[in-house]
Formats: sequence, C-alpha cells, structure tokens
Amino acid sequence: MKKILYLAFISAIALAASCAKQDTVYKDFVKEGGYIYPAKPINTSAEQGYQRIFLKWEAPMDPSLRTAKVFWDNRTKSLEFNYSDYPDGKLEVVIDNLEDRSYTFNIVNYDAEGNASLSTEITTAPFGESWLVSHADRSVTSAKMDGDNARIVMTKSTDEMVATKFRYQKKDGTIVELGSMLPDENEFILEDAMKGKIFEYKSAYLPANGKDVVWATSWTKSPDPILFQLDVSNWKVKATNGQEFSSYTADKIFDGIISSSNRWHSSRTSSTAKIFPKILAIDTQSEAGNEVSIASLVLYQSSADATYRYIRDLTIYIGDKPYDPNDSNYEENFGEPVFSKTMTRSESEQTINIKPSKVGRYMALVFTNSYNTNGYIDLWELVPYGYIASEAE
Repeated sequence: MKKILYLAFISAIALAASCAKQDTVYKDFVKEGGYIYPAKPINTSAEQGYQRIFLKWEAPMDPSLRTAKVFWDNRTKSLEFNYSDYPDGKLEVVIDNLEDRSYTFNIVNYDAEGNASLSTEITTAPFGESWLVSHADRSVTSAKMDGDNARIVMTKSTDEMVATKFRYQKKDGTIVELGSMLPDENEFILEDAMKGKIFEYKSAYLPANGKDVVWATSWTKSPDPILFQLDVSNWKVKATNGQEFSSYTADKIFDGIISSSNRWHSSRTSSTAKIFPKILAIDTQSEAGNEVSIASLVLYQSSADATYRYIRDLTIYIGDKPYDPNDSNYEENFGEPVFSKTMTRSESEQTINIKPSKVGRYMALVFTNSYNTNGYIDLWELVPYGYIASEAE
C-alpha cells in the first residue's frame, strides 16, 4: 500500500512539472488579457489607372488608430500612411509603377501600440501598354485645303476614345499641336495649314471604370498629305482621233470654266460616234522628281439634265510613260488601272477617289461605253486634287 501511494505521489509531481513547461511555451504566443485587434479599414474601393491603382478607404472612428499599411505582391511590397496627414479620415492613395496584371492589395490599420487589425483585401488590375495597343485609332477619310485652312474628316471614334489631337505644319513653317476633336465629332479644321504636307494625329482613351486618360504613345502619320487643287494650267490633253465635236475640244476640261459652252464633247458623226474606246491622254508636264500624286478627281457633267450625263464605264490609268489615245489594245499596254467603275447619273458633280494616291506624270481616261444610244461622251470639267510627292514630308 505504501508503495502504491509513493508511485501516485511521484506521478503527480511529474504531471505538475509537465504542465508548468507547457504554460511556459504558450506564454510566448498568448498575450495577457487576450490579443487586441484594432478596427480594420472601412468603405474601401479601387479605381483603375494607367500602370497604377487608386485606393480609397476611411479610417475608423477609434482615435487610437495611428497608421495604415498597404501590402501587395504577397506582402513583399508595402507603403505606410499616417492618419494625422488625413484629418477628415478619408484616404485616396496611389500605387504606381505597376505591371499590366491583376494585384491583390491588403490594407491594415495599426494603433499606437503597434497592434495590427485584420486586413481588408481588394483585388483589381491597372491598365497598361497592352491595353492601350489593343485600341484602334481613327482613320482619315479625307484631308483637303478649304481656303486658308485644312478640313480633316475622320472615321467615328473607336471604343473608349475620348479625344484626338493633331500635329501639322503651318504656312510659316512652324510645327504646332492642335486639338482636341471629341468622340462625337468627325471633322476638324487645321488653321493656316501648309498644303501638300503630311500631318499626324493620335487619340486618348479612358476605360469605362478608369481614372486616367491615356494618350497613344506615338503619332500616326496621315496616309496622304493635305490635298489641294492641282495647278492644271500647263497640262496637255489629247483625245482619240476624231473624238472632238466642233469647238468642244478636249483642252476645255482643264480651262477652269464649268459651263456647257466650255466642255469636251465626243464625235457626233454617225461613222465615229459609236466607236469605243474613247480615250483622253493627259500629260501633266511635271518635272522629273516633282511629279504630282493624284488622290482624287472631281468630274463635272451637265448640270441641267441627268439625261445629258453620258459617262457610263470609266477606267483611269496613271503612270510614268505617255499613253496613246489611239491605242485599241490599251488594256494590255496601259498596265494596271487605278480606278474602274460604272458611273451613275444622279449627280452632275462626282468625286473619284484614288486610293492609294498615285504618283505619275501621265494619266489616261478611258471611256468604254455611254448611257447615250448614239455613243456620246460629254465632260465639262476635270478638277484634280493631290500633292507634289517630293514635297510631302
């Protein structure tokens, strides 16, 4: 019996010693009176910026709260903020130099004793270069001189576009930036612009939920310079033999007079009137190295009656070798046309766009049939728009 009591006593002492050891271990992790968790940040939100994020939150009302930290990238990066710098208790802070990917931000409050609150977590992503390059810019529909200014017409704004601005050369040689054209606009005036010069443009974008307006990093050059009405005073034109009627000779299409009295009319002689093709071969007489680039032609026919608008199928060639107005094998000899279309009779003034514009000293207009049963062709005036290719930059 004594032996049993002795063993029980020894076991009790050992158990007491073991519990004392465990208490010593737990004291390293358990704070007397329990751990204090300050109030965590409230009313948190985030806005996207370009390569940055805007974080917003409110400090709790507890005056013992002194600072807050924002952690990201698995807490390898952080920023600290002192609430005394924000007397209204509302913080808006910027986390910049971010990559174009998703981030998780943890916001933690700290009191004067260094106790940390539970974190408030926000996951969001900035927008960056890959987002920007995915947005297409406008394209130029036309750019022509309008008096002393250039009138630029562009396509409608693209997704998330907020503005477009321009850089161009003025008549005095200075380079200026001008803008901005708004999303609901598609025309813009470049004041006092130098004709025949390339201009540049770029647009700004803003995501639907974004905060930063971001301009494209590079300028886009216009596909053509600012077009102007070309000087045709020295241009020469020849018609197919026998395809001029009375005083209505081919040179009248470049006399600057839009009138029934000053026009080209093809033959009315029964033996030649219905002969096709009828060709106007044009020599701009441009000097080598200063050839014109033709981007559009405004074609004028009868303004009185649509039944007198005879031009039906028209093909245009531009090149660096003369065209023979009497070449019946023109399809093989003239090369690739820059324009070929069946014309309508709806308007007396029609614009023919040549895209891309074509550089060349020589041009040929080939008429292969007529709306008139007798085979007549009647052209009042031909007004070319373009530029001097060597002077465009």
